Order: sequence, then structure tokens, then C-alpha cells
Amino acid sequence: EEDWFFEALTETYVPLVRVMDGLLRDGVDYRLTMTLSPTLLSMMTDELLVERYHRYLDRLVVLAEKEVERTTREDARFTDLARFYVTELGDVRRIFRERYHSNLVRAFRKHRDAGKLEIITCGATHGFLPLMDTVPQAVRAQVQVAVAHYRGLLGRDPLGMWLPECGYMPGQDRFLVDAGIRYSFLESHGLTDADPAPAHGVLAPILSPGGVAFFGRDMESSRQVWSSESGYPGDFDYREFYRDIGWELPLEYLGDTVPDGLRKNVGIKYYRVTGKVALHEKEPYVPAWARDKAASHAGKFLGHRQAQGMQAGAG
Repeated sequence: EEDWFFEALTETYVPLVRVMDGLLRDGVDYRLTMTLSPTLLSMMTDELLVERYHRYLDRLVVLAEKEVERTTREDARFTDLARFYVTELGDVRRIFRERYHSNLVRAFRKHRDAGKLEIITCGATHGFLPLMDTVPQAVRAQVQVAVAHYRGLLGRDPLGMWLPECGYMPGQDRFLVDAGIRYSFLESHGLTDADPAPAHGVLAPILSPGGVAFFGRDMESSRQVWSSESGYPGDFDYREFYRDIGWELPLEYLGDTVPDGLRKNVGIKYYRVTGKVALHEKEPYVPAWARDKAASHAGKFLGHRQAQGMQAGAG
């Protein structure tokens, strides 16, 4: 749905560009690899979706400004948070509209051309390649169309490809080789179950018969950044995704942020994870606490990866 795309731009892609811009401005020699799929790139460059995203952002900024007034009258606990959303949404709108003239692909190209960002592609329509194995022309199309689309928008051929759902069948590396893809990624068992078994598990890539380097997903790293049970996302100080004013305030007040009259997340959330409690028992979100916790988690994650590397080296 369009709302998913707009939410991703507002909550992920524009803030990510903002961080990368800051690193580049401060002379930080960062390195990052990320996937921009053909479908995502197509949406980012679609004139109709861009026009609708402008309206989406404008409505959200107006709603956040209304929230400053409402919370001041009704519940001052959330007034600073409402101001936070006014500032944050206004900054996202400024970066998108003024700095990059509504073209985020330009932003990612800038960082790639600076030698800091490696952009890889994905299957053209995120087709699950193992299920297409009986129709090799379909597998070939998923790869070739993705590479051609990347070339058209980003001005060069991609070197890497994230296989949809990390799905792979033996022999499909030939389609990657034909398209000039030099490396890709698999689930951990894609490497650990290989024949012969890799000497370093998922901690080093292996070469396919066709010469494509395959990296395995490290489950230990994934759990820390992905799992809400044993990883960082479930921390009590982070923002609670599922409690949103779009479900709580009167529809007539929400106005054209819910133009069809159907309740949904609008992106303004005042509560933190708190713990395993009911939604109505969640406590107010404190951005400063979340920022401090994110810095702590980043340090711990780096320490764990260093320890993991040292242990693997010693073994």
C-alpha cells in the first residue's frame, strides 16, 4: 500500500540519508552496503507517488502542529513530544523537498559516488527464485531486468544482488554470472549446508561453481538487531509502534490524515515499549532515553562483533 511506502520514506529512508549526509559533512570515512530494489526505486521516482507523498507529509505536519495545541490543553505530558514530531516531520519534509528536490535516488547516488555507499539490487519483482527453477527464463528475467533497471537509474551496473528471501537453488548462480553479478547473500544454512562444508561457517564468503561470492546471514548478529524478544528492538525505552494516535483520537479531529475515514497508523506515537504490558498500560516515550539506549546498543553490538571475530580467528 502507498501508506507503507510513505511510512518507509518518513521513518527510514529520509532519516538514513540525513545520517549519511552528516557523516559525509563531518568527514567520517563510513562504509555501508544497502539494497535498493527495483520496485522501491520505481516508487521513489514515480511522479504520482511523489506528489501524493508531498500531500502526506503536509497533512502530518499540520496534524503535529494541532497536537501541540491539543496536548497543551488536555495532557501536557505529551506537549514536548508533539513539538518533537513537528520538528522531525518538518525536517524530513525539508530534506526531501528542498535538499534533494523530491528525488531520494539522487541522494543515494551522491553517497555512492563519494565511495561510501555500495548500492546493490534485488530480484526485479522480488520473485522467489527456487519456485521459478522449472522456468529458467523467469529466473533470468528477474536478474536481467533488475540489472537493466539499476543501470538506467543509477548509471552503472550493480556488483551485488540480494536474492529475494535469500532463496537459491544450485545452478542459479549462472544467471548472476551472466548479468555481471559478483556477490550475493544467502540464509546461514545456504552456506553451512554447502558441499563441501565451509571452513569458517557464515563468517567468510564461499565461491559458487560459477565464481559468485556468497555471504551467509549471521544469525547471532541478526538476533541482536531484529528480535524483539532477545534483541535490541524490544528494549523498554524504544518507541511503541502499535500505539498510535490514528487509533485513539476522534476521526473528525484526525481529518484528512485519514481521508477515507478508516483508522490506521498516522505515525505520531507517544508511548514506549515499557514491557510486556497491555497497550493501555504503556508509559510515555522519552526520545532522549531512546537516543542514549541506541548509542549504548551500538557500542555493545560493535563489541560483540569484535569478540566474535577474535574468537573465530583464534579457532
